[in-house]
Amino acid sequence: MCPTEEESASTNPRPRRSWNQENPEAVAESRRRYREEHAERLAAEHRAWRERNLERSRELNRESAQRQAHRRRLRLKKNAHGREWYAENREAERERARRFRAEHPDKVREYQRRYKERHPERARRSSREAAQRHRDANADEIRARERVAAADRRKQHPNAHREWYERNLERQRARSRDAARLRRRLKKLGLPPSRIHRLFAEERRAHDAAAEEYFVRRRSVDERGAIAAEAVDARALDVPKVVAKRRRVVLRERSTPRRVARDEQATDYNEDLPVEVVRWRRARDLQALRETHEALVEKIRAERPQILAHHRERNEARLREEVRLDSIARTVRGLSPYEVDREVEIRVNDEVTAIVNQQLRAARHRTIARAADIAVRRDRDEAAPHRVPGTGLDTGARLQ
Repeated sequence: MCPTEEESASTNPRPRRSWNQENPEAVAESRRRYREEHAERLAAEHRAWRERNLERSRELNRESAQRQAHRRRLRLKKNAHGREWYAENREAERERARRFRAEHPDKVREYQRRYKERHPERARRSSREAAQRHRDANADEIRARERVAAADRRKQHPNAHREWYERNLERQRARSRDAARLRRRLKKLGLPPSRIHRLFAEERRAHDAAAEEYFVRRRSVDERGAIAAEAVDARALDVPKVVAKRRRVVLRERSTPRRVARDEQATDYNEDLPVEVVRWRRARDLQALRETHEALVEKIRAERPQILAHHRERNEARLREEVRLDSIARTVRGLSPYEVDREVEIRVNDEVTAIVNQQLRAARHRTIARAADIAVRRDRDEAAPHRVPGTGLDTGARLQ
């Protein structure tokens, strides 16, 4: 009896190679089943080989990483070249695509079906975005068609709006009551009526996209410094009003009218003032300093996520290299290597914690120095500009 082709392939290596070449799908399926059935044994053998050949394994990993990086550079270069070519030959490429779709509609439908099967969510999102771009680009024409269609519907069903209003009568009445209540409140407060500037949907989307781009865009260090300086200046302009208002209220609660008038004319601690007024002023300034310090501490702690993201962006490469070297040193000593991502995250958090603690200590030292100045100060030069307690800013500097 003549042996089958598979039996011949098992006894003679050359026919087996030719059979493998002729049946690549069967070979791939056989290898896949073998890997699934012997996954644990293959993994154990791989770990054992890696432990016996640690340097060779690392060398292979480095070579693999280099090959992947090289392929990535080539792919990016090819993509960039393709984008440049398509930009220069846009009309020719569109004409070629139209001609291909006209000549091979079955292939185009098959390609689209495969893409939707592989990427259903991406296909639906792309379809929605394409439809939205079409509506935005042809908004006037689409609105004109919709107006014509609405006019036709009104001619066919002239009472449609009245019927809808009667079906939603209670909801529309509640909406009218809310609008009337808002108008009365605004009028009672002396405010103008609310003005609604209506925009079309494509205009709102354009504004939202511009706002998203503005707020999400990564700022440079100089830009962030300018924004912080503007915020500090705005707070400095508001501090005197708040302090003066609190000062007048507390004085009226604790002092006589004559003492209030005399204290309103004074600018700072003065030997001629009564002792209780001097003590109250010192307590007031210390309280303002305490509130300023607490607000500064909260601000520093609230900025930790931004500090963490900025620090990670600038130092992740350095920390990864340090972790890699430390991991090699651990393996030499017989210890298990680090998990790189986890160890990098730990070290980033430690360094950011040190930065935040340093800022908190600096704020504490400044507050202590200002508190000591308030505790020992009795009078001052009347010609000097008034310095608001706890702010480090004077009125002359703010008004310039």
